[in-house]
Amino acid sequence: MIKKFITTLAFFFTGFLLFLGVNSILGPNSEDAEMMFKGYYNLKPNSVDAVFIGNSHTYKYWQPAFAWKEFGMASTEISTSIMPSYVMKNVAIEALKTQKPKILVFDATAFAQTNKDDKKFYLVLDNMKFSLNRIDMIENYCKYSGITGMDKLQYYFPITLFHSRWKELSEEDFYQTHPSYLNSTYQEGFLSHGLEEDRTHPSTDERSDIGSGNEAALKDLLEWCSKQQDIEIQFIVPPVVWKKNLAGYNRVGDLIEEYGMKFFNFNDEKLYELFDFEEIEDFENINHTNINGSFKFTKVYGGYLMKKFQLENHQGKDSYKSWDTQAEDYYKLIRSYNYFKY
Repeated sequence: MIKKFITTLAFFFTGFLLFLGVNSILGPNSEDAEMMFKGYYNLKPNSVDAVFIGNSHTYKYWQPAFAWKEFGMASTEISTSIMPSYVMKNVAIEALKTQKPKILVFDATAFAQTNKDDKKFYLVLDNMKFSLNRIDMIENYCKYSGITGMDKLQYYFPITLFHSRWKELSEEDFYQTHPSYLNSTYQEGFLSHGLEEDRTHPSTDERSDIGSGNEAALKDLLEWCSKQQDIEIQFIVPPVVWKKNLAGYNRVGDLIEEYGMKFFNFNDEKLYELFDFEEIEDFENINHTNINGSFKFTKVYGGYLMKKFQLENHQGKDSYKSWDTQAEDYYKLIRSYNYFKY
């Protein structure tokens, strides 16, 4: 009887694992998101001093390979395209399962996003390991999105939404084909494009509504942050050359500072000038830097973090040899595009 029970339990457990695997495979494919999560999970536990979390304003600005080469700084990131603000707390919880950084940096632009895209949630959902935290993330996403009842099932069982994608499956859906260079970005446009015409950096003191979902998710994250006693936490808005969301970023900053958290809006004129950008050469588009601009951003902000928090230079240590290798490989790759100037 006991043997039969164990056999039955093993059967259902195996079936459950297979179901989870199929769910993940059939979700929307993104080599960049997969690289971010697998690169993070593959890090040696408790080996990084700084973790960055956010949307494309994270991976288009902060390059861990640059920070390593310039400072010996052990940093990494988990960032996906249009990462919903509603999931950032759970991504942070996931990050802290394996790392104990001295600094946690959040991309505050996510809380002023107005172009909500439910499918972008799957970039996080499909790549995060199954756990109670992942379930809580689904619940938070649904709560702040106003999704209730049976409509939640599409996130618990993505196969119901993407079952027809089996016809499109390729090698990329089964294996990681996008190597991680310390989770540094190497999209083609990022490595080869500047602005088509020069732009003037805008600024504003205006405030605008960020939406009830964003505001509630931000306050929830700030409550969580206030309980993290052993980690320095900062929220940043990277520099851009368009005005559209600047008023929203200011509103986000007001809320963050109300909770006593550190907030840097690098679009403030004095802060923006620190990077010495040549906009036409250093921006891929009006909302993101390219490889050259990200080098400047990483060098300036990284230098500040190293000095402010007296971070250790890990270069030359046996336990970090792989960091040297990955950083060198990253530099070889980006220089092959003949656009990187440094």
